[in-house]
Amino acid sequence: MQITVYGATGTFGSRLVAHLRERDHSVIAAHRGIGVDTYAGEGVTEAAEGSDVLVDCVNYMSNNRHKALDFFSRSSRSIALAAAENPGAAMVCLSIAFRPEVAKSKLLGYYQAKELQERVYSRLVPADQLLMFRSTQWFELVETMTFNAGPLAFVPKMRVQALAADEAARMMAEAIDASERGTLEVAGPEISDFPTIAGKIAARKSTADATVSVGARSPRPTKIVPIPIPGPMSAEGLIPDSPRLSAVTIDDWLRES
Repeated sequence: MQITVYGATGTFGSRLVAHLRERDHSVIAAHRGIGVDTYAGEGVTEAAEGSDVLVDCVNYMSNNRHKALDFFSRSSRSIALAAAENPGAAMVCLSIAFRPEVAKSKLLGYYQAKELQERVYSRLVPADQLLMFRSTQWFELVETMTFNAGPLAFVPKMRVQALAADEAARMMAEAIDASERGTLEVAGPEISDFPTIAGKIAARKSTADATVSVGARSPRPTKIVPIPIPGPMSAEGLIPDSPRLSAVTIDDWLRES
């Protein structure tokens, strides 16, 4: 198959492209570096020409409600319209696993925007051509949401069923091969929280640093400071009901990274 991946250079998109090519698919890696701007609508239709599947992996991390809503509404609409120019082409949207109460919180503009993105695709793409792929948080996200101050690491206390980004990409590639439609939620094998995961990442780094600095002064261990998060994200708001599970735990991921 020929598959167009929008957002092909991101954390998820780059991994998905690799998995699809390993499966012998012809992949058009669409991103701004080659003139494809989904927000502005530039090059989007051209990148979709001749493809059997279009995948939206484009992301914009912002909790500014207006900016996030504006970005995802415009970006997803431009890709959905490109899909309409390719009758019969399947559409796959990378989304996030979260419960309705998360999107209702006025503090979480990003999740409101992702909910809007799903509505755009559901409205513009026929159900028999659409796969909504909803992933839980990735292990890789923990470090990006950690604020370091000397030996202290401040981490939001979000309750998650995280998985590796590469595992999520592999599972999407499998779903594309199987021509799955509807909504698919994927998650890791364990329910935990960001501070616990951050602690394991910090411990692994500390061990690696100690190995490198044999004979020198040992680096100070990082102390994880959990930051309480009000609302559903600290409870079950990000835990899907019946997800398809990856077998790779945080310990497995750390050993392989």
